[in-house]
Amino acid sequence: MNKLWGWLLIFTGIGLLYLWQPEVFLHVYQLLRQGDILALTEYLRSFGGWSIAVILLLFVIMTFTIVFPFMLLSGAVGLIYGLFWGTLISWLGEVAGSVVMFVVVRYLFRQMVTLWIAQSRYLTKIDEYSATNGFKALLLARLLPLAPSGIITAIAAVSRLGFADFFWATFWGKLPPVVVKVILGHDLALAEDNMVRIAVIVGVIIVIYGTLWYKKRKRLQGSD
Repeated sequence: MNKLWGWLLIFTGIGLLYLWQPEVFLHVYQLLRQGDILALTEYLRSFGGWSIAVILLLFVIMTFTIVFPFMLLSGAVGLIYGLFWGTLISWLGEVAGSVVMFVVVRYLFRQMVTLWIAQSRYLTKIDEYSATNGFKALLLARLLPLAPSGIITAIAAVSRLGFADFFWATFWGKLPPVVVKVILGHDLALAEDNMVRIAVIVGVIIVIYGTLWYKKRKRLQGSD
């Protein structure tokens, strides 16, 4: 019954949003699919005083899609409002999207997501670890720049992690990767003027994931 009401609530919300401004979501979808940050920037800027509300709503919607990289939207926000305010807005948008998804999954789709996790040995291990180390596990997962935010939120929602731990781990954990996504998205749109900073950021990301891969490899070798 909860699943039925959950789908009904989601489709009702999507329908009302579409009836409110159908061209907005279709146009943003096309721009995101094309990866055109500059065009997306100009379109969002055209909403004037309503642009922040539209941007925050898009962040919430994109959390559920798990398709488009947040870097595209974050980069556009950085171009509109500058790196500082763009980071703040993007940070609040990502946190809001995660909180909404956490509530929806925990109270409407918990059983369905639990079955989905049970089919994956990797996701099951993460879920088991989160039972006793939930805050730490979520915080570390949030700190990774390319981590799939929606999947992480879904796992947290069906685990025994409390809402307070989820919120604060998400609130603080999302800030560093949001900074990276805003700067990288902003600089890629203006690549000719920012090649050095792009190279530095990409290098840092490579080092982070290279270090994680090396530690995992050493751990696996140690268990042999």
